[in-house]
Amino acid sequence: MTRHDGYGTQQKIDPARQAQLDQAQALRPPTPAPQESEYGQPDMPFMFDLNMYTFLGMCLTMTFLRKYAYTSLTMSFLMSCLAQEWCSLLLQWIDASYCESLKTKFALVGCPYSKNPSLTQFENYQRTRACTCSGLSSINGLPPLALQISDFLKGQYGVVAVLVSYGALLGKVNPQQMMLIVVINVGAYCGNKFLSVDYRGGVDNTGSLYTTHIFGAAYGIGCAIVVSGKGLSKNPDNSSRYQSNNYAILGSLFMFVTFPSFNSYWAPASLRVFVATNTFAAMMAGGMFNFIWANLVYPEGPTVMHLQDGVLAAGVAASTPACMFIDPVFMMLVGAGGTLLATLSFHYLQPIIADQDTQGIASLHLIPGLWGATVMIFVCIFGIDNNTVVRLMEQQELSLSLLNLLQTLRNADLIDTIMPHYGDKWASTETQTIIVAFSIFVGGLSGAATGVVAKLTCSKSIFHYKSTDSCWFTAKISIGGSYSDHVFWIVPDDFTHIGEDDAGEKVL
Repeated sequence: MTRHDGYGTQQKIDPARQAQLDQAQALRPPTPAPQESEYGQPDMPFMFDLNMYTFLGMCLTMTFLRKYAYTSLTMSFLMSCLAQEWCSLLLQWIDASYCESLKTKFALVGCPYSKNPSLTQFENYQRTRACTCSGLSSINGLPPLALQISDFLKGQYGVVAVLVSYGALLGKVNPQQMMLIVVINVGAYCGNKFLSVDYRGGVDNTGSLYTTHIFGAAYGIGCAIVVSGKGLSKNPDNSSRYQSNNYAILGSLFMFVTFPSFNSYWAPASLRVFVATNTFAAMMAGGMFNFIWANLVYPEGPTVMHLQDGVLAAGVAASTPACMFIDPVFMMLVGAGGTLLATLSFHYLQPIIADQDTQGIASLHLIPGLWGATVMIFVCIFGIDNNTVVRLMEQQELSLSLLNLLQTLRNADLIDTIMPHYGDKWASTETQTIIVAFSIFVGGLSGAATGVVAKLTCSKSIFHYKSTDSCWFTAKISIGGSYSDHVFWIVPDDFTHIGEDDAGEKVL
């Protein structure tokens, strides 16, 4: 029997579904919640690790500027708190609304007992989700307001996207502007995540490669291009010192030890250990090769920032590929490649965009993220869409090492859990290519638009180096107020501006 689904197409009702409709409603067995998930206990370790990654790791890495530690650290903390609450709620509302639309779309077909042959693989994936998600009707039509540990953890990835963006804006915006940027940034992040992953079926199973690292970097650079003036890299305060670098290194170490948890939370429960192992393997290789690449690229000797960011670039590159059944040995190559690209980017690209990118997020997040996305596309072409690996394995035409690399790709049950388009010819490759381009486009465009809005709300506490066009409604600000804590804080007596023009001027 077929029925119209209200979308202009016909859907075949499964025999199991038809049998269910013939039974009494009371005979439907309930689905008990697993005891081990009661009160969200499995999420507790992730909460501690993700909090350490965000509030300790990322916030401390912002303190590398020699006279800006107060502002960078406290602003990162304030932004994280606001972004955490806003993102946790917004993700919940979007998910509930989308769930309602899916329940309506598949109302006639009903909850699946098997795959419906008249639907595509992705439609069957959505149909399964419609049977398990909670829509608005489950809470009397009101937007959900209950927040659990899982909601906060999901929101943490939006917080990380905000902090990635802030890396390009350090020293260029005041707190009022930054709060505005956070609200818009989180909204753009949630919209991009919904369109790329939920609506289009893109794979971002660590929740971070496309929608956090790539998007956050594109957003920050897009916003910085608008709000940044000229000559900011010439400001003597736009630099680090020995003590500030030590704190930044400490933040990098916190991120290093918690990166496996950060990458594995969004992964299916059965693959979390696998993802954590792959992430750790990639970062071990990144930490080792980082010293090699840095000394080759910088014969005179690398700086500490090049080393600490290069190590983290390996974790960025491994984000989503870590979930794709690649052996840890080969994930080490992914991590080493991400570190190499980050090192080259710091050497050749960063000097060109130094005025727009204070921390080097293009080299740390965008370039390694694109490398990870390229690895994903490669895996989709040869292991998912074309089934080349499976076919050659059956014919025993692959070398033993390559067999060990991708032998689990033939496990359709596991692939089904993470690849919504698995089985649809070239759909996965096409989707992964689209969402990486879409994340860059949405991030850059929304960031630039936010920069325009931020400049419209500019106040005298914005600062700029030797230029009058940093803010449309204020005059030139002295060099003493740029990248300096004394603009916003009462600083100790040992906070000095020896040898600088207008050292005593404080602009509020």
